[in-house]
Amino acid sequence: MQLTKTKKIWILIFLIIFFSVGILYFLKSHNDQKRVKPKHGDIVESIYGLGTVKSDKIFHVRAGIPLSVKTLYVREGDEVNQGAPLIKLDESIMRSPIEGTVTAVSYKNGELVTPQISIVTVTNLKSLFLEVSLEQQSILRIKKEQPVLISFESLRNEKSEGIVASVYPRDNQFLVRIDLKNWPIGVIPGMTADVAIVVGNKKNALLIPIHTIIAGHVTRIRNGKKERVPINLGIIDGEWGEVISGNISEDDELLTRK
Repeated sequence: MQLTKTKKIWILIFLIIFFSVGILYFLKSHNDQKRVKPKHGDIVESIYGLGTVKSDKIFHVRAGIPLSVKTLYVREGDEVNQGAPLIKLDESIMRSPIEGTVTAVSYKNGELVTPQISIVTVTNLKSLFLEVSLEQQSILRIKKEQPVLISFESLRNEKSEGIVASVYPRDNQFLVRIDLKNWPIGVIPGMTADVAIVVGNKKNALLIPIHTIIAGHVTRIRNGKKERVPINLGIIDGEWGEVISGNISEDDELLTRK
């Protein structure tokens, strides 16, 4: 079957357009490649999480058997001293063993309390810590005494410093306790804060941009020669990575598409 002259022209036009688009794409991809140089500098690697403010000192009034509330001596928001009366259950007066603020009153006068249910809660609002839940891969890198940078959601302009006090599991969660050197005024249990736990830092390290790395390799230009070489990194801060392999120098150039 022979093609008509019109069909041949349309096929020729299609081939011209197809190859033109291919050439333009190749040239664009080639032009998009930029060259960047490694640099020496300081780098800090952090693990990020969301912390919740908690109190170290909480007291719950509970009853072991059903009892009647005879007298309530406090209400929510009251500040109490150690030994202050909280509630009278039948003939027994329950007192607070700690100084703090009444944060919950679950029953009223005359009501019958349920055994083992919190009746009155007293919380010390000055004895605080941050608790952070992390995934397994991250928790393996957390150690006691690591420094922490903290930013409370309502106090973005005020940065706080803390330290990892302990690492522990609970109900299939991996938790970190963080103690602060100085607590911002007004912070109370239940508030949240962004935390950055510093797990590594190095001064005057050889650094390369993370976006130059593709499948564990970089395209290095040395003495005019382009070569794809494997790369090993140490500390990473999200934008830069510390080079620990010996195949990159500060005089090299690296190709990137950014």
